[in-house]
Amino acid sequence: MTREPLKRLEAGLPAAWYYDPAHYQRELEAFWYARWVVAAREEEVPNAGDWRVARIGTQSLVVVRDEGGQLRAFHNTCRHRGSILCTEEHGNFARKRIVCPYHSWTYDLAGQLVATPRRMETPDFHLADFPLYPVAVSTWGGFIFLNLAGREAELLDVGNWDVQFKRYRLGELRIGKRIVADVQANWKLLAENFSECFHCPPVHPELCRVVTAYRDAGAWGLRGPESKGEYAAGAETLTLDGRARLPAIAGLTEEERRTIYVPAMLPPGLFLNVQPDYVNAHLMFPTGPQSVRIVYDWLFEPERLPLAAEDLEHYVALWDITNRQDARNCEWQQQGMQSREFQHGYYVPQEFDCHRFAQWVREGLAGQKPADQAER
Repeated sequence: MTREPLKRLEAGLPAAWYYDPAHYQRELEAFWYARWVVAAREEEVPNAGDWRVARIGTQSLVVVRDEGGQLRAFHNTCRHRGSILCTEEHGNFARKRIVCPYHSWTYDLAGQLVATPRRMETPDFHLADFPLYPVAVSTWGGFIFLNLAGREAELLDVGNWDVQFKRYRLGELRIGKRIVADVQANWKLLAENFSECFHCPPVHPELCRVVTAYRDAGAWGLRGPESKGEYAAGAETLTLDGRARLPAIAGLTEEERRTIYVPAMLPPGLFLNVQPDYVNAHLMFPTGPQSVRIVYDWLFEPERLPLAAEDLEHYVALWDITNRQDARNCEWQQQGMQSREFQHGYYVPQEFDCHRFAQWVREGLAGQKPADQAER
């Protein structure tokens, strides 16, 4: 999609919004606790009783597949005295029961309290009054989304992605490689970084060798990297040498097969790098005012997996290098913007999508309490 460059310098978000703890709490409430947030891939909880923990801000959540095959999610908190229920990252509830490790309050996979061993009877206690705290669950493209608003959550909206990525069959793709990185930078810096390639010539020489449009300081967006002539001669996909070792995803149109790269972002936490033969996904989770965890997944058609080690490295290398470069630069930016003199940055014409993201942040915070009044 062609987008117009900015006509003038636009002010960035206030510098304190990237490190102030009280403001960070405002953003957790506005973006991470009140909206749909990507949490995992469906393939990570394939069978009844399978579960995994997801962390969104300060909240620990459990995603589980119930006996009927439905995905459910709950706060990782026992209704008795508040202990966490799941102490590992993932597993299977073998007896189809969720048992608190502290006092053994026991729940079924639908979150209903079914037993409280060794309890002393009281007339005011009823099992039905103490279900687990529910979290809303939705799925799209094989991704699991959670919403802490629970039953009050609106339907998941992925915009035009249903149409844009329909034939890529994202829900059928499977993880061929996963890399988890903890980055010492505010989550918004990663989102802004993904939104522009003005930084690409000095930061990403490997990427620019394949996407030659990026050599011109972010020409993508004015014409689009999918346009002819925007790539190195003979490039077929995004790898270090531009060569594909897999056929295009089955069902793509001829135009989609020729479209080497489509970037897409669904804020606050999901970024996609879509190629004709694989997809690189970023799942982002803030861990503090100045830190974020990113889960990088390389997704392939299941019949291609497992890839030979050499072939897997061929597909992983370019985005792994690029992601590390981005993380390093965002960490440098995090450090530099804490200068007493730095009030805010500026968006130049090529950074129109950064400006768009900043406007999304400002609109999302409208009506929120000022940082000095936010609850800690």
